[in-house]
Amino acid sequence: MIKNDSEAYYAYPQHRKWFNKLYVAELFKYNCGPCGTAPKEDGMYVVRPIYNLSGMGIGASVKQIKADDFKATPPGYFWCEYLKGKHYSANYKWEWDRDRIHGKWVGTSCWEGVNMPINLTKFVEWKRSSYIPELPDTLASLADVKEINVEFKGNDIIEVHLRTSPDPDYDHVIPVWASDFGVKKEHMEIHGFDFIESYDNADGHLEDPRIGFLVK
Repeated sequence: MIKNDSEAYYAYPQHRKWFNKLYVAELFKYNCGPCGTAPKEDGMYVVRPIYNLSGMGIGASVKQIKADDFKATPPGYFWCEYLKGKHYSANYKWEWDRDRIHGKWVGTSCWEGVNMPINLTKFVEWKRSSYIPELPDTLASLADVKEINVEFKGNDIIEVHLRTSPDPDYDHVIPVWASDFGVKKEHMEIHGFDFIESYDNADGHLEDPRIGFLVK
């Protein structure tokens, strides 16, 4: 079982273009561009690394960019329109028909994430969702991967992962960061949550690592 994007990168060399987040943004025709380009209108944009196999949204931020500001995006990063809507993280399994001629991605689970204030690394919580967005035919090319995780803003795809979600499979999941471990753990355990230890420092890129989850 593939645990993270680094393992998936080596397991599926034929699909490495999906690790390129700028490729995904261009594929779905979002207003976007790499370092050296700039938006044509002032506005709020997401600026993030084109590649990030360490996960946890490292380096991503929401930024005000003025029209034609070519210095706003650093090398190795890209800017993209700030997509609105609920943040979903959904798992899918590829299923063939009886004759193995046609197939489709079938949603198996989905969570809605909340991050407040705007922080693309530290999510406040994830709650299981009965709504699972449908996938476009474009992703049928990944049928040989068999199971994938896709992240959305509304129904707009923002990331495609060649593995399922690594987070605990519960109805309510609250990430716990090293800086707030004591207060959050004590408060939430009173309300019926259990603590699951799960350390993730994104390969050393997080000053405040995630040390686990409160779940129920």
